[in-house]
Amino acid sequence: MSKVNTCYVLAGGKSKRFGEDKLLYEIKGKKVIERVYETAKSVFKEVYIVAKDREKFSFLNAPVVLDEFEESASIIGLYTALKHAKEENVFVLSGDLPLMKKETVLYVLENFKEPVSVAKTEKLHTLVGVYSKKLLEKIEERIKKGDYRIWALLKDVGYNEVEIPEELRYTLLNMNTKEDLKRILAIENHY
Repeated sequence: MSKVNTCYVLAGGKSKRFGEDKLLYEIKGKKVIERVYETAKSVFKEVYIVAKDREKFSFLNAPVVLDEFEESASIIGLYTALKHAKEENVFVLSGDLPLMKKETVLYVLENFKEPVSVAKTEKLHTLVGVYSKKLLEKIEERIKKGDYRIWALLKDVGYNEVEIPEELRYTLLNMNTKEDLKRILAIENHY
């Protein structure tokens, strides 16, 4: 297994359900994207933000890779990351995981099997995992057909589920709605 040195934080979403830009929302003095970026930086040599707008994340002083397609879909960010990648395998991380911890990322890395390994709790976390550049062609075919379902891609190519230990499961809580935010803040105050 080759070492994974690069992480792509996907930040191209529209935050429709949240009602404002969730990635720029501040929790305890840090923006959500900043928290995720810092976690990624604690593990990887190189960390890129994949987004629609370079300026929006300039405060991070992080390299931003612009999405290859206009549509807003996670699979577009994944495609952009793999197309940009110089290495065979890269870590992909959703930008809306304010509780993400280094330990969770390392756990997924330690259990990586080609071509894809993604985190699993009671559900599959398709945007927390290691993806191979070998998938680029298959992803491009799906995008051209208008099929943006990452889970369908994974079923097609085969993947490894990395069962996340109970004590780290809270780190995978996405912040999609204000209800999610309430849960995240309650957990944040607990730890």
